[in-house]
Amino acid sequence: SSGINAEWPLRPGGRVVLKNMSDNFLKHWEPMFPVGKLVRVCVLSTEPRLQLSMKRSDLTKIKSSEESDAPQIQECLDDILMSKYQLNSSDEDAEEDESETESETAAPKIVYRKTSVVEDVDQDLKRALRESNSEDEDEDEVEEADTEKSEETVKGKSFEKRERKRRKEADERETRRIERALADNSNDALTEEDHEREVAVNPNNAASWVKFMAYYLGLGKVDKARQTATKALASINYRLENEKLDVWAALFNLENSFGSYESLMSVCREASTTNDHKTVFLKLASVLHSSHKFTELDDIFKTVLLKKHKHSRKVWCQYGDSLGSQSRLDDMRDLLPRALKSLPKHKHVRTISYFAQLEYKYGDPNRGSTMFENVLTTYPARLDLWSVYIDRTIAMKDISQARNVFERAIGLKLPLKKMKFFYKRYIDYETSLGGSGKVEYVKNKARDYLQQEKGEGSC
Repeated sequence: SSGINAEWPLRPGGRVVLKNMSDNFLKHWEPMFPVGKLVRVCVLSTEPRLQLSMKRSDLTKIKSSEESDAPQIQECLDDILMSKYQLNSSDEDAEEDESETESETAAPKIVYRKTSVVEDVDQDLKRALRESNSEDEDEDEVEEADTEKSEETVKGKSFEKRERKRRKEADERETRRIERALADNSNDALTEEDHEREVAVNPNNAASWVKFMAYYLGLGKVDKARQTATKALASINYRLENEKLDVWAALFNLENSFGSYESLMSVCREASTTNDHKTVFLKLASVLHSSHKFTELDDIFKTVLLKKHKHSRKVWCQYGDSLGSQSRLDDMRDLLPRALKSLPKHKHVRTISYFAQLEYKYGDPNRGSTMFENVLTTYPARLDLWSVYIDRTIAMKDISQARNVFERAIGLKLPLKKMKFFYKRYIDYETSLGGSGKVEYVKNKARDYLQQEKGEGSC
């Protein structure tokens, strides 16, 4: 059955099944109890294995019985100090013996006396008491989260999706920040023991492993950083492909900065055997582009990506962006006809739109405008194309050109909802320019359009 395993130093581990996690029903309990979280539990039974409970009702019973037993206060304090439970997922039972062995090795460092307490032990005891007090607050937070989850389930799954997306974006931002630090060979204030402790508590967190690699690179220990990456890839759960891919990207940066091109390609080929081939080589292309190794970058696109993934729009667009950033405009423009020959027809419009934006970004804006005009002649109802075209034209700060685009847009015969989009954008643009007369002109055009629509509707 579903549940979590708890490790108790110097004593056998126990198990908390799903029904004993909370007094309330928990539908999504995994995020509430990550690996390494400290919790308070009580023992329900000892046969055949310790059965534990985190339910408030069970803990209240135990707490009332402990308060009535005054002579055992000191023993309870000792238990608090030693009873730091660390949660493991159900598929990590094999690590219990290792954790118990480490705890037994560390246990003799703690010394107890009846009349006085050693200073180190006293500090540990105070810290344990603070953690014990915080556990009560954690339990309240868990119950409040349970109630909120129940309400969200009734409302739907949209909130959960937004939360997952928010957490994923936050993780990606943190990983990118750490990768930049790794590429810059930066260091932090954490010690080696701090990093080891962090990756032990969160073995599936790629950001922790990448920080550990950056720490070794800051000390000039490149081989240790490589070994850390290898250990990270072996430790992260095989289902977490994005986490593993972040570690591979960090390893690409390492080999690109401290290794040879052959070692970089060897690492990339190894990564492609366990991850999506296109994603791996596109990440490699980004690393080479950021380090301005354009010769190697062209070789990657020509010999690998454009041969094996010629039906991918993303590959052609990224290569075109790379050529434009190098001011190789002729090569960028020659790439578009090749892309249209290889790509399926349903990808042509978005590809042309992307290369038109590249003209605005790197080349000739007039050429980009012509490309948009041609594609919009064929697909006049594509609001996504119109929106990009309008944005790019406004960004050029050519007022007359922008007004010409808006005038052409409001002259179309499209459904009312789409026309409302054009009029609103036109009014917002004129308002930003500060011309009240032109704003009234656009509003009058909108009123005339509505009157015309009502007249045609009555007929």
